[in-house]
Amino acid sequence: MVGSRRIERLGSEVVTLAGQALGDDPSRLVVALSGGADSAVLAWALQEWGRNPRAVHVHHGWPGSDRMQSAASAVADRLSLELAVVRVDTSRPGSPEAVARQARYGALERQLGAGERIATGHTLDDQAETVIGNLLWGSGLDGLRGIHRYRPGLVRPLLDVSRTQTRELAALLGLPFTDDPANQDVSYRRIRIRRALAGWERTLAPGIGRRLADLAGLVETDLAFLERASAFGKVESIGGSVRVAAGEIRTLPPALAARVVRRALRTLGEGYPGVRRDVDVVLKAAVDGKEGRVSGGHRVARVGAYVMIGAEDRPGDPPTMPLPMGGATRWGAWNWEVRGHPGRPEAFPLSRWRQVFDARALPWSEAMVRSVEVDDRIAMARGGKRVVDALSEACIPRAEREGWPVLAIGGEVVWVPGVRRAYRGWVDEDTMGYVLVEATREERWKPVGS
Repeated sequence: MVGSRRIERLGSEVVTLAGQALGDDPSRLVVALSGGADSAVLAWALQEWGRNPRAVHVHHGWPGSDRMQSAASAVADRLSLELAVVRVDTSRPGSPEAVARQARYGALERQLGAGERIATGHTLDDQAETVIGNLLWGSGLDGLRGIHRYRPGLVRPLLDVSRTQTRELAALLGLPFTDDPANQDVSYRRIRIRRALAGWERTLAPGIGRRLADLAGLVETDLAFLERASAFGKVESIGGSVRVAAGEIRTLPPALAARVVRRALRTLGEGYPGVRRDVDVVLKAAVDGKEGRVSGGHRVARVGAYVMIGAEDRPGDPPTMPLPMGGATRWGAWNWEVRGHPGRPEAFPLSRWRQVFDARALPWSEAMVRSVEVDDRIAMARGGKRVVDALSEACIPRAEREGWPVLAIGGEVVWVPGVRRAYRGWVDEDTMGYVLVEATREERWKPVGS
């Protein structure tokens, strides 16, 4: 009887807290079911709240992973949950915890269908441990915020529920969970922090875990304000690199400049906002162009009007490619098109990215696009000019000049798109045929939201 009342009281509290965290989000939830008590209770609570979750278990390939998979399957059977099991490779170099986390979340995201959202069983204790770990690492206000309750496609409904509560409730409900052997491995930094916090709870500061979790909530409110105030600061990404506008960083108030930089670092570091030194390296590059490195070994360099983070050596240029008449050619990030016209083309106005030539003045069968070479020159009314000098005068960033394309015909550079055309092939009143050449560069940088 006592046990029944305890189940009713504790269960009601956990279900209410989880439901409040979910709010009115209509997404179908996919529980990351580890086989431990926390995620087992989460799955139960979601069912009690009236949701119809399914579950995914990620097998890490570790010595205890088969045991955890068996527990997850048993919990799913007990709750009549649909369960999918996916295996991940955690053998690549890096911190075992970080590699496993990245592989796990990647696998979970790939399991999501339309209108679905991942739900994880992180608890108040996980929040406290994360805050302490971030504080020790020096990650600033972002670190004190700890674990995010919400991310795109992700929710953590149990951040107000303690680990003691989930374990007790799981035992009272008879959920067949098990403990992950990795949680006893003190080689992991998080396990050492967990044990230290448990000692402080007993002998130094009872209730410290809840107070640290409360601190994360307070900091989150302040950070939300700073994020809104710095949202106009532009951060863009491509592949494994991000960039920020150096001028914006230099002119923003320090607190907001740091917010923009940390947003860039979070994008590059899969949610990790960097330490103070990382922020300082980026700010230094914006002010005086000094290169450096941030956590993860990523290079920081000033490139034109931007600070690039994660910028590595420029990849090899695309090969020299012919430009066939009447066709389109892709050269790196550039699209080229060459069209002949028997008469004056309707779209005649020129631009830096579009030129019209006399079809008879140049051997168009020999038209090629290639990257600029150091000894290239382009003809002018009198003499010629080095192409690299023309690129500099056109304010093309130094890092982009060597990979800039040129139109060469018969070995001679006749056009540098966006920069200058040669003093050859002009049309006049005697021109009988025209060639229209267009070169457009695809904007590959994508904006990063705040």
